[in-house]
Amino acid sequence: MTVVRNKRLCFNCLGTHQVSKCKSQKKCRNCQRRHHTSICQNTGSTEQTQNGTIYSTSGPSSGITQVHQQAATLHTYDDITRKQTTSLQLSSNVLLKTAIPTVTFGMCTADTNILFDEGSQRSFITQNQAEKLKLTTTGTDTIHLASFGNSTNEVRHLETTRIYLITTSGEKIPIDVLIVPTIAVPLQNYNRSVTNLQYIKGLKLAHPVTDDETFEIQLLIGADFYWKVIEDEVIRGSGPTAVKSKIGYLLSGPVPFQPSGRKPTTNLTLHVITQAPNEIDLEKFWKLESLGIEHDDSEYDKMDYVSTYQENSFTFTGKRYTAEFPWKLDSPPLPTNYDIVKRRTGNLLNKLRQDPVTLNHYNAIIKDQIKKEFIEEVMPTDEPGKRVHYIPHHAVNKESSTTPIRVVYDCSCRMSRNHPSLNDCLQSTPPQLNDLTAILVRFRFHKFAVVSDIEKAFLHVGLHEKDRDVTRFLWPSDPTNPDSPLKTYRFKSVLFGSVCSPFILNATILKHLQRNCDNWISEKLCKDLYVDNFLSSFDKEADVLRYFRESRDLMSAAGFKLRSWNSNSILLREMATHHNLLTKIK
Repeated sequence: MTVVRNKRLCFNCLGTHQVSKCKSQKKCRNCQRRHHTSICQNTGSTEQTQNGTIYSTSGPSSGITQVHQQAATLHTYDDITRKQTTSLQLSSNVLLKTAIPTVTFGMCTADTNILFDEGSQRSFITQNQAEKLKLTTTGTDTIHLASFGNSTNEVRHLETTRIYLITTSGEKIPIDVLIVPTIAVPLQNYNRSVTNLQYIKGLKLAHPVTDDETFEIQLLIGADFYWKVIEDEVIRGSGPTAVKSKIGYLLSGPVPFQPSGRKPTTNLTLHVITQAPNEIDLEKFWKLESLGIEHDDSEYDKMDYVSTYQENSFTFTGKRYTAEFPWKLDSPPLPTNYDIVKRRTGNLLNKLRQDPVTLNHYNAIIKDQIKKEFIEEVMPTDEPGKRVHYIPHHAVNKESSTTPIRVVYDCSCRMSRNHPSLNDCLQSTPPQLNDLTAILVRFRFHKFAVVSDIEKAFLHVGLHEKDRDVTRFLWPSDPTNPDSPLKTYRFKSVLFGSVCSPFILNATILKHLQRNCDNWISEKLCKDLYVDNFLSSFDKEADVLRYFRESRDLMSAAGFKLRSWNSNSILLREMATHHNLLTKIK
């Protein structure tokens, strides 16, 4: 609305004329009044109260694309302020449906603090509880997180998994959950207040009476699985209502008195929305004017993490940078994986021996990596106390006349579903990438455009000595001979396949450019970098040639070689051809 007023646009069609002169007959899709849908103050959702209960109704969304929205909310009603709030616990004498049953996954079981909330459309488990149960993920889901009173959403990509709730009869109920760092701050535990209620005595409670002061929520079961646990019997009395479930009776509602010596707790707020964009955000159209200029405040935490990692996890040998793996805190012990890697390597060799050409290419890649000191042979013995882990590998076809395959290392290989992979133990922090649209706009802005990339970028970042033994793999000295024994190798460089490799490469390049920030070429490269590619443009051809020379010198000082050069500058193409660095365009 503010944008429309400031730019003096028509409220009805967003044209440059006055609304009184608008010829459009269209009306708002939400309220059918004469203004544009994007500036409607009525979102199509109304809240009604009846007998102390909140009912939420949403009007249908009409538009080009049908939208599916899921909201996970916990609703209560404030009798004091007579306002609706989204809150876990508003008054200190109200019980919520909580339980402490057994949850299982694979060979692991654990008593889990559960909050049941039929107002939530999704179910959640905390990261700590997921690690305690050694859960394996089944995928990821994109959700929008919005805190109470905040008008902005934070997009989160959460891992999904499946757990099993054990009932009192021994039945296992499968429940699909999203993994989150925390669900809420601990609740005050008031179930001791119901021990004297006659109608509750003798009932097997899902949340046994304990002396614990607080109740930390580890699992939230929403409406997606709520009714798979709840049964039909309801017992009412002078206090909280008891609802029968497959894990015992759940209590909810006001307790008959305020526990003595306790202060009212602070309101807790949780509001999770999983949705696709359901209507045009008009203001975002005008934000395109600041593309490549505005900085997202949410990026500052990521920048702090990158700075900390660059400061503590890098060393420079004078020829190249050496990095440490960013391990997760309290990562589980890694198994050696030797047996499964030996078996998979044998299967790979049997398959490759049926295609001698591919086998020769594969073996040539391994030999080249040994020659360039990207990998090294080690003794297969394990030293006590040293973390050792083997990784299988396989061939992936690619379009190239010289090297038609790429050797890819499977860092996600698990010995079994109950054991972690290398990637499970490493931080998967995304790299700090420049805005691609802004890069492309600047790339097209000047007369002469020039592109290049870094040759074998990952392999030119060294791997710290203490982390090398978790990158071991097997390969025979003579792969054409079935009787040739397997040798053990390990990486001296960052390998292609680990979940943290893009982050390490990005942090290495940025650190090198920041160490040479007094050089104009460093600032240029830092702005025009995307993964391992540089896209730049200049007004003068002399600047293009200077860029060609100085950028290669700067990057080679860190062990990086810029290759695949191309430009609309004839002089640069000639210079790149002379150095055998010009990419061939098909």
